[in-house]
Amino acid sequence: MDAANQALLERAKRARSVSRSLVTKQINKLENEINNSADKTTVHEIYVQLISKYEELSTLDKEVESLINIESLEDEILTREDYRDKFIIWKIRAERYIGTVSSITFQNSVENQPQNVTPLNNTVSSVLTNQPRLPKLTLESFSGKDISSFPSFWARCKSAGDDNSNLNDVDKFSYLKSVVTSDAELAIRSLTLTPENYAKAVKILEDRFGRKELIVDYHMNRLLNLSPVRRADPRVSAACVRRSNVPPLERIFQILTNTYI
Repeated sequence: MDAANQALLERAKRARSVSRSLVTKQINKLENEINNSADKTTVHEIYVQLISKYEELSTLDKEVESLINIESLEDEILTREDYRDKFIIWKIRAERYIGTVSSITFQNSVENQPQNVTPLNNTVSSVLTNQPRLPKLTLESFSGKDISSFPSFWARCKSAGDDNSNLNDVDKFSYLKSVVTSDAELAIRSLTLTPENYAKAVKILEDRFGRKELIVDYHMNRLLNLSPVRRADPRVSAACVRRSNVPPLERIFQILTNTYI
């Protein structure tokens, strides 16, 4: 590479470094506002700003990739896809929070990718270009703190996305990442948006939160940790038990084991 192109590359890299920092700060700001239940107007403003900053970053990525040596191109693409994955996830989460699907798309930024560069993850680009075909979902999020809620959560996920033949695995993975938080989100955070990683993410969540024996243990621990009733009148207690429809502890255990095992 000659000195002139090297100077252009260094300048583009510096500008992109600043742009990446701004995108990351905007994503963190969006995450903070959503976690703190900010009003929808505030979230929408941050969301629109994020879109603008990401478009600028995409332009700089194009410039760098057109100048860089072929030996370094793979690392560049991998890093670019990592930022794109994060952007897609928070774009979807912001749209779910706002309750509307934005009419803003990124057709131009995708079309302006360098002609001689084939992204390692073409399916991520398809999420941007084909986003209007994705239906809006209103699923409750799953944090992983209460594993007893995983069966119902996953049943809703399957009904809304996993069993939808109109969605590819990247679309399903995008939805899944947008509705998990806390421990559940951390469990699959390292997986990028690729078709093969969707099945891996589902297996991780099912093994971590959906195993039947873990759910039984969770229920039993809650029962065993209940505070005992003290200084109750034996006559009143006996009468209450006779009139109560609540089964004894042994019966609760039988119900749990028959349901989950």
